[in-house]
Amino acid sequence: MSTSPAEKEYAKALFMLARHTDKIEKIAEEFAAVVELIESNRQVKYFLLAPQLSNKKKHRLLKTAFEGRVDEHLFKFLQVLIDKRRQDLLAGIYKAYTDQVNQHFNRVEAFATSAVELTEKERDSLIAGLSKHLDSSVLLRASVDPGLLGGLVCRVGDMVYDGSLRGRLTRLGEQILKE
Repeated sequence: MSTSPAEKEYAKALFMLARHTDKIEKIAEEFAAVVELIESNRQVKYFLLAPQLSNKKKHRLLKTAFEGRVDEHLFKFLQVLIDKRRQDLLAGIYKAYTDQVNQHFNRVEAFATSAVELTEKERDSLIAGLSKHLDSSVLLRASVDPGLLGGLVCRVGDMVYDGSLRGRLTRLGEQILKE
């Protein structure tokens, strides 16, 4: 999912505020929880996105759900999104904010998919190898896809490292066809 210029600008503003108040990680964690709650609850999401409902009603919902439960700066940020009718950008703003946080701390997110669940030792080894290769600390998000048959597919940004059995067989087939 790519982020729009507006999403990046809102994320930049929130990041600057979080950095100024030394709450970068705290706001990131709370922002993740807010986005997860809204994205996972269809009624809340539709309520916030409904153009026929007044901002006053939406502010009441925010107040009931989040005031005193999230950082005051994040709460005010959410109110501004309602006032500017930009609540539809919330997930994209969160993604852009997370990208800025990761860049600030020199870390990258890696998504690994394997045929079976990785052991703790395999996860640690993969993180160490990727960290060395990328010269950044790595946040690993692992998932299982039994359709891989074996091996591992790892995505970091736009790069895909395909060490799966299916990928190897595909490359072998392409190589045979070239000859």
